[in-house]
Amino acid sequence: MAGAAWHARRTMLYTRPQLKLLLALAAIFLVGLAVREWRAGFPAAADRLERFDREDVPPATPLIARPPAPPPQPRADHGVAAQPPGAPSADPPLVVRVAKSPPPAAPLDLNSASADELARLPGVGLGLAQRILDERTRRGRFESPEALRHVLGLGPKKLAAIRDLVTVVDAP
Repeated sequence: MAGAAWHARRTMLYTRPQLKLLLALAAIFLVGLAVREWRAGFPAAADRLERFDREDVPPATPLIARPPAPPPQPRADHGVAAQPPGAPSADPPLVVRVAKSPPPAAPLDLNSASADELARLPGVGLGLAQRILDERTRRGRFESPEALRHVLGLGPKKLAAIRDLVTVVDAP
């Protein structure tokens, strides 16, 4: 029996420290893939995280604002009614405003559109619009709207949503 255990130990492909190192490398690789997929799925959040500690970026306009509070109601003795301690706040609810312009009326040419024009497409923010421009710079002119499938963060569903809103005009 002792000989079988010795033989099993001698025929292992990797030693225990090597196995630990391989498992650690595999874990790091999987975390990297997860971060890449998250960045592709949430490009606006990833861009916000990248700009978090930079001082040269001007602050963005707030998307959440409270409406003005109503004036306090007068009491019968011409005073102002005080709120009892522990009572819930009478603050008005939050109003969320999203500054997004409507999509273009005519199909947008992918080979001449700017980042702002591309960002008006549904589901396309400034980050994705910039990646589309980077892909156009890297690969050259788009041959068809289907070439957008090479852009990171633009999957089949988003491509299907904007396919009718974009076109490729042949060069003059």
